Amino acid sequence: MKTMFAITHVNGDGRRTLTFANQGRNHYETSQAAQQALWDYEPDLRAKVIGAAADTLEVRPVRCYDHGDAVGIYFD
Repeated sequence: MKTMFAITHVNGDGRRTLTFANQGRNHYETSQAAQQALWDYEPDLRAKVIGAAADTLEVRPVRCYDHGDAVGIYFD
């Protein structure tokens, strides 16, 4: 297992979840890299994907298998 960083948001059920598919390419080695990706993607996420939930976007550490996929998709 390893720790990576992912962009997350609060979904309609009130649970914080991964914003992008649970695939290693959507998780980042550093929080800074994930934060930069969040800044890059945020306008499109707000306009086209998650709407007002974009206000809850944040980077979170995520436990991942060695191949890069997250162990789970929900966060406390």
